[in-house]
Amino acid sequence: MPESETTTELVTRLDAELRTRRPSYYALLRAGASDSQLDDLEKILPCKLPESFRVLYRWRNGQEDPYEILYGNRSMFPVEEIIDIKQMLDGMIGSDFEDPRHWRRGWVPFLENGGGSHLCLDLLAEDGGDRNQLIAFWKGDADRPIEYPNLDAWVRDVIKKTQTGEDSA
Repeated sequence: MPESETTTELVTRLDAELRTRRPSYYALLRAGASDSQLDDLEKILPCKLPESFRVLYRWRNGQEDPYEILYGNRSMFPVEEIIDIKQMLDGMIGSDFEDPRHWRRGWVPFLENGGGSHLCLDLLAEDGGDRNQLIAFWKGDADRPIEYPNLDAWVRDVIKKTQTGEDSA
């Protein structure tokens, strides 16, 4: 997969791979989010969403069954749930989360593992790295590893693992 592919091209490839190789999972994907829904999410963020995130969510707004795995033991939240979970976690800053590094306002949880841990879009990279990297938020652990440099790298990895069957449910 060439690094020069646009997010739209990558998402088109992802769509084809999931439709062909994981049709039962593909059937659980919701219709794409509207710009209005994405704008509602953006209203609670400290800055604008990257276009790559908008492209991904215009394609599919999460999945119907939160227990089915998309990739890496994680399922994809609909925008409405992202808003609810983000507001809940942001509201815990300074009380439940005394250490400011436990949860950052610039994090957007979009994948979940079913146990309260998430893969997050890191809009501000307050703890190092680059804006729009993807970090793991582990509910019970203090480390916040960078898993992917950006959303496109994650989509490439999902495509690769879907093609090889390495990480499918």
